[in-house]
Amino acid sequence: MGLTEKKAREIGDIVVATVGFDETTRTIIDGRKTGFCKLLVERSTRKIVGCHVVGERAVEIVQVAAIAVSSGMRVEDLAQVPLSGVLARVSYRAISQLGVELRTGVPPDGSG
Repeated sequence: MGLTEKKAREIGDIVVATVGFDETTRTIIDGRKTGFCKLLVERSTRKIVGCHVVGERAVEIVQVAAIAVSSGMRVEDLAQVPLSGVLARVSYRAISQLGVELRTGVPPDGSG
């Protein structure tokens, strides 16, 4: 959902983070380790512009990502959404590539 990697690169500078399903607790426990989640983040704004998921529960994962994109959520906000599973892991990977320090315990709107 959102932009393809090719389209996102045409529009601006993006970070591409990918997590394999063989790296996430839920998919390992379920025995469904085939697949991946790719997150596309615009570097300057840190907003999520696309998400691609292949594997079990892809529909559920993409629905959460769609909410993040439509609300203009930044990647560090998505990383702190409880129970977001693979999306949180891929968000942390993107944050690492961006060199952003994640402040835990702070509400996503920064009011804390």
